[in-house]
Amino acid sequence: MKTLRLLLAAIVSLFTMLPSSAAEAAADGPGQVAEKFYAGYVAEVEANKDTKVWVAKSKLVTPKFKKAYDKAMNAEEVDADPVLNAQDVPTKPFKAEKPEIRDAAASVVLTTTFGSEKHKVTAKLVKVDGVWLLDAVE
Repeated sequence: MKTLRLLLAAIVSLFTMLPSSAAEAAADGPGQVAEKFYAGYVAEVEANKDTKVWVAKSKLVTPKFKKAYDKAMNAEEVDADPVLNAQDVPTKPFKAEKPEIRDAAASVVLTTTFGSEKHKVTAKLVKVDGVWLLDAVE
């Protein structure tokens, strides 16, 4: 009986957490989503982990992005990382500039450095079910 009460309490607490988690996710703008994705991605690269698995599981990107990333990583030659748009790992975190938002689409420039050199990528995001998701990188 004690185990059943603990299990019930755990389930109830999980359900009470759901609305706030969804609200937090919906509150993130395109810049925050892009920064979160890039921070996680760079961490995977630095840890020398399989980024294809990480991207495939990411809840911060669209299915279109996952498919394009998989295709790029499975190409015969991969000259540069398709997310970083570079061959090296940045020395500082990516920081989002002010996003340009038009309806359910957004574009945000992310800036980082490689040593003393500045590096920029442009992330395209779309709003799906009230949540911004990374859709492409230019």
